[in-house]
Amino acid sequence: MKKVFLIIVFALLSFNIFAQSKVNINSLIGYWEPNHHATRIVFWKDVNNHLQVIEFDTVDGVPLRLLSMKIVNSTLVIKTICDEKNWTTECSYTFIDDNTLECIVKGPINETVIYTRIK
Repeated sequence: MKKVFLIIVFALLSFNIFAQSKVNINSLIGYWEPNHHATRIVFWKDVNNHLQVIEFDTVDGVPLRLLSMKIVNSTLVIKTICDEKNWTTECSYTFIDDNTLECIVKGPINETVIYTRIK
């Protein structure tokens, strides 16, 4: 009986940890602005309930082309290319709180950007 109880407790804890490690896609929906020059981001769901994203430059409004988007544990990883500059970047977004995302940028520019949800 003790073994059964321990197995149930372990399974519940594992499920709870697994559930916490995923990004809640609905929490991303909205318009996000950076704390300094970077890109603005809009997340939404399409008619098939799939997450969509567009990033555009804060200076000239040029959109970046999406190469890939995936969720790895509690992080949303997006790869984009700026066709005008031929820059490819990988951005890893993690929630700080409900209205704040930390973005670690890797590519021609390596930095951390903080995004705030506007709408």
